[in-house]
Amino acid sequence: MSTQGTPLRPEDPRHIGAYQLISRLGAGGMGVVYEARAADGRRVALKIVHADLAEDHEFRSRFRSEVTRARQVPPFCTAEVLDADPDAPRPYLVVEFVDGPSLADDVARHGPVSAANLHGLAIGVATALAAIHEAGVIHRDLKPHNVLLAPGSPKVIDFGIAQTLDPTSQHTRTGQMVGTVNYMAPERFGAPGSPVTTAADVFAWGCVIAYAGQGTPPFDADSPLGVFGRILHGEPTLDGLDGQLHTLVKQALDPVPELRPTARELVDALLSPGTDGVLRDVFERQPEMRTAVQQVRATPAVPRPPRTDPVIRGPRGSKALIATIAALALALAGGLGFVARTGTGWFDTPAAVTEPSARPPALVVPSGSVKVTDPLTTAAGWEAYEVANNRTYCRYADGRLQVRNFQDGNWHCEGPDLDLTGSFALQVTGRIEQAGSCLKVWFAESSTWQYSLDVCEDVWRLIVADQGPGDERVVREWGDSATDAGKDLRLQMVVQNGTVRVGHDDILIGDHRIGEGFEGLDELGLTSAPAVEQGPFSVSYSNAEIRSIP
Repeated sequence: MSTQGTPLRPEDPRHIGAYQLISRLGAGGMGVVYEARAADGRRVALKIVHADLAEDHEFRSRFRSEVTRARQVPPFCTAEVLDADPDAPRPYLVVEFVDGPSLADDVARHGPVSAANLHGLAIGVATALAAIHEAGVIHRDLKPHNVLLAPGSPKVIDFGIAQTLDPTSQHTRTGQMVGTVNYMAPERFGAPGSPVTTAADVFAWGCVIAYAGQGTPPFDADSPLGVFGRILHGEPTLDGLDGQLHTLVKQALDPVPELRPTARELVDALLSPGTDGVLRDVFERQPEMRTAVQQVRATPAVPRPPRTDPVIRGPRGSKALIATIAALALALAGGLGFVARTGTGWFDTPAAVTEPSARPPALVVPSGSVKVTDPLTTAAGWEAYEVANNRTYCRYADGRLQVRNFQDGNWHCEGPDLDLTGSFALQVTGRIEQAGSCLKVWFAESSTWQYSLDVCEDVWRLIVADQGPGDERVVREWGDSATDAGKDLRLQMVVQNGTVRVGHDDILIGDHRIGEGFEGLDELGLTSAPAVEQGPFSVSYSNAEIRSIP
């Protein structure tokens, strides 16, 4: 949508509700967007649905619920929802008017975005997606036309005017292809009804930033069919990007949804310490973005999308590619219009998922300031001591910290004193040496509570203990995570914005909201596996690292 309107047409209404229409800003498969003036004189953007959709009772019901969700999206680098009337003869939605060109118009006129401005654009769009996702909404139609370059901060608009990828849809006009194929994730080309998560928006983010940096989409081709083929089978072109942005965009364009970072992880990575100089320039030029970023990072992070069954696995391309392209070729050859979208409304929420993926989700440990790094070969940071005639100990041997206990229950080795508040990450390599033993890492504490992670052979457990009596209880349990005795695991715990994410070797096992106000803790030890009472119990550790996260 451009903010430079065209004159109203004879068939256009002059008033909608309390709003006077001024000009046309754009049109699509679902409706028309107008510049309008509110009763108080404020300029707004008003979106009204097509008349045929207004007669669809199911559409009205969905529109009503989607407007309710849209109102929950905070205006962090997004156009604020101001008003709506789903019961009007033609339902409409009123949003903030953003006075600035679209990214598409700006690149068409001036060429690719400069390196000095590209980092700020990436932050702004990722911040908008984080706010949208934290409201439980999937955009579904992120593209350069839906990114407006406002003076204080880029603004993302049109949170997903969605439609089913179906040549026979009653809402599709013959000969019309409504969609933004260049910015669609590969899972969007699956069977009708296939689940789409927030990861599809992250893929679109990567496409938008690549377009901004080089002037062409990363999967550009001479025809829509060629674009489909490249997205499913080819590699992206990222010639206009380098350094951190190249890395993040490449990750965002991973063909497997669960291997992409979340929008919140993109924001955190873009604000990492190594970008201080760039951030200073960005926030000086766009002060509103600083406020938006601070507000987004102060809200709880949305959980990583559930695992889906993507169209492809591993390298791009499979039998699914052949089937999908064949179906699309038939549709195009037959002259059928189709809407390259999924869903049926302006907004959508994550779909229910019934089948897990064979590929695990990724755990991205943000960069930060390293506070402790210890190979755990000598008693430099973690204490060594023995009791009970050397039958229970924390001992350094064979290049590792060995922990042993003959009784069931917990045993721990105290680490160095930490002054670590806010967000932080702890990583350590652990190994179960004796069957029936569990690795146990205490990683966070407050004046009242203490959190630890138990890693056993057949279960992972998140434990909270009362600092007073010390009573423990299990708050989360992941029973599908096997841990072989004798095998090294790189354990990872990331505490950020009141949520802990746990995993190993960059694989996410799960997350849990623990709240704010916790300090970092670094005690390594063991516990007995559930229902195992007879020792000995033995584990070992190596290569510990603790970092603070900005």
